[in-house]
Amino acid sequence: MNNKRKKINYDSAWIEKLESLRNRMLAKIAIFRLIRSGDRDSIILANTLKSTLKNDLIPEEKVWIDKIEQLRENLNASATEISLVDYGAGKSDEHRTQQDMYTGETVTTTVGEVCRSGSKSPFWSFLLFNLIREFKPAVCIELGACLGISASYQAVALSLNKAGKFVTIEGAKTLAKYAEQNIETIGLENVRVVAGRFQDVLDEVLNEFRPVDFAFIDGHHDEKATMRYFDQIIPFLANQGVVLVFDDISWSPGMKKAWKKIKVDERVKISVDLRKIGICLMKKKIKE
Repeated sequence: MNNKRKKINYDSAWIEKLESLRNRMLAKIAIFRLIRSGDRDSIILANTLKSTLKNDLIPEEKVWIDKIEQLRENLNASATEISLVDYGAGKSDEHRTQQDMYTGETVTTTVGEVCRSGSKSPFWSFLLFNLIREFKPAVCIELGACLGISASYQAVALSLNKAGKFVTIEGAKTLAKYAEQNIETIGLENVRVVAGRFQDVLDEVLNEFRPVDFAFIDGHHDEKATMRYFDQIIPFLANQGVVLVFDDISWSPGMKKAWKKIKVDERVKISVDLRKIGICLMKKKIKE
């Protein structure tokens, strides 16, 4: 089999994002710092960032990702109207209370709008893919399935690793059904979609799938909620080699505060701030 890596080229917006000075600068600074640390996990993370910036794939990977991006294109173009309950923080300038978020707000929109505004871009999805390819986790959890695009990237990485379980939680039942359908369309069988508010179902998921060694925390961009999920997940983590990824760490003043607290937490070994996404490598647990 020819394993020569090939460039992947999708929409121009992604290329512009990938080539942006800010992303490259932040990633290169992080790579330098990670390599200097000499820590094994830090070097793996540095290599992951390098692979993402180089934007290349072996043919086997490209086949899968082309399928996901074709699905994204179809979803982006969909004018199908849907009604869903949003349990998140709303827009960055909204000030929903904890009760507002628990009750949720009914929203009428289209599949295309949800995909364009809620799905991770190819660049960030590719980063998640590379993190899983490089760290080879056994159990991955995602908070915030949306339409299943980022879940598909992560599940494909696990499938190519030939090991690992993936579970994604989605608060909006309408979106959870779409995510299941889309993941099935891609041809993935190693994914479980759980519908329910994070506050209601996360403990059950963590107990069933423990120990967790990779988590992507998305879907509820609120300071208190983010800190709560961080603390809730910690006891269920594997002993070592754990990666936690936080989405939209600069989305609002509250999310910036949450990220500031998380990155200096004593349980975090090293953190990488890519402005859009924050990555934490967790310290090895001390057995009591």
